Amino acid sequence: MPQSCAARALTVFHRLAIYRLAIYGLAICWPAICLAGEDWSFTDVTLPAGLDYEHGFVGGGIGNLFIGGGVAAGDFDGDGWTDLYAVRGDIGANLLFRNRGDGTFEEMGAAAGVDITGSKGSGPTFVDLDGDGRLDLVVGGMELTPIRVFRNLGAGVEGIVTFTDVTAQAGLPTFEYAFGAAFGDYDRDGDLDAFFSQWNNQPGELLWRNEGNFNFAAASAEAFDAVARDRLTFTFTPNFADMNSDGWPDLVVASDFNNSQVLLNRGDGGFDLVTDDDVIIDNNGMGASVADYDNDGVLDWFVTAIRAEGGDGIGNRLYRGLGDGSFVDTTEAAGVSEGYWGWGACFADFDNDGWTDIFHVNGFLHPPFEDDPSRLFVNQRGGADGIVTFSEQAQERGIVDRRQGRGLVCFDYDRDGDLDIFTANNSDPPRLFRNDGGNQLHYLQVTLAGQAPNTQGVGARIVLETSAVTRIHEMRAASNFVSQDPVMAHFGLGSEPAAARLEVHWLDGLTSVLAGVAIDRELEVDAGVIFADAFESGELGAWAAVTP
Repeated sequence: MPQSCAARALTVFHRLAIYRLAIYGLAICWPAICLAGEDWSFTDVTLPAGLDYEHGFVGGGIGNLFIGGGVAAGDFDGDGWTDLYAVRGDIGANLLFRNRGDGTFEEMGAAAGVDITGSKGSGPTFVDLDGDGRLDLVVGGMELTPIRVFRNLGAGVEGIVTFTDVTAQAGLPTFEYAFGAAFGDYDRDGDLDAFFSQWNNQPGELLWRNEGNFNFAAASAEAFDAVARDRLTFTFTPNFADMNSDGWPDLVVASDFNNSQVLLNRGDGGFDLVTDDDVIIDNNGMGASVADYDNDGVLDWFVTAIRAEGGDGIGNRLYRGLGDGSFVDTTEAAGVSEGYWGWGACFADFDNDGWTDIFHVNGFLHPPFEDDPSRLFVNQRGGADGIVTFSEQAQERGIVDRRQGRGLVCFDYDRDGDLDIFTANNSDPPRLFRNDGGNQLHYLQVTLAGQAPNTQGVGARIVLETSAVTRIHEMRAASNFVSQDPVMAHFGLGSEPAAARLEVHWLDGLTSVLAGVAIDRELEVDAGVIFADAFESGELGAWAAVTP
């Protein structure tokens, strides 16, 4: 259970001493990529990075196997560099790629004990389930492939991080199609609970409460009423996110066949179904992402769907949050509907201009979708009428990818201050696109050292105030579609010279406040620091407790 405010305040005195202001990822500018702020692009570095593998199935990815796959991104060995775990289908063992920190990856799935073979896995996630500060691993499955849970044991005598299989201990059922998962502390008891997607037409046990010691208890019956359970079918991409800013993680679930749903957390262990069927009209919801794309301080929701070139189909949907858990559909005005057959998606500020962009992958085995290109919608900010629009620039920015995209992660794999893209394709090799020149504008990357057992601060809301604008980011261990971004906040700051103030609103009700934060760096905020001045030198000044 979380500490009380008084108990937490007492820990500040000694935890302040271990507060860390990390200054590692300063932007480096090589002559070949020193571009103007608008002149940035992506370079395919898949093979030089050592990510040479292929996803597939014995006999081919027929039927619903053509939907799944995916990749998880997280720092499983705690060295500060984001690693990747990729499922392969059943043509080979799943792969664990350790980020060497020099632009390349080292495969060590067998050494770590997570080289699942002959399995139809999908939607892996790195998440600290037991609060020991190490990222564990959860892997979903298709065609009655069991959900697998692996506990991170840390480094052994030879310095190699290993995992042990605790699937039986977890007590999770075997779903017909568990394509992906999201983790969040919906009951605010301190540990991370799970929502597993289940793609079929029968109500299922989707929500699982963390009981500790890698044990989960079914919670759907107590959390959702009969109407909500009946509508939570053909689920694909769940996200825990506080859509009404009341401090409790809500659920937005992108689902197939007009079943995408919005559920608001009541704060008593239950959710209210509040889906407005006149607004939530994505029809074939596939992938999704949550962020504040228009910088109004409210979380928004992007859902990929199906729209053939020429306009056949309803297409992607951009739902602008109104702050009370309701939405308006701004898709057509924003210009993001035409995405072909969309799957995994992410909100990310690729050019560091302070406005969130959208990237998503595409494709399917039926015409006319066999060679759909990936889509990069670059945020054009608000016009005279205040409406935020996007411009599709994938090919212009160097992303020419017509493979069968399913999962993706948007992350700074080389720690140079801009966000790169890894696409996990179905029955195809992957692609790693390095962002070159996106770091010519300012940025700040934030990770959290949360109070155990939620050691990454999943669900905490970060508020960054500058002289020009206030931005928010909510930490999530969720799904883009069969894939997971690392639990990190990346803020593009444009040409702004400094980040004046940063607040972290933790799920237990306390707030950490840092003033005078230096930029163009990585910053870790410890839950024990309630208030601090973070000067350019990294030294800490005066502080005072901030209570609810």
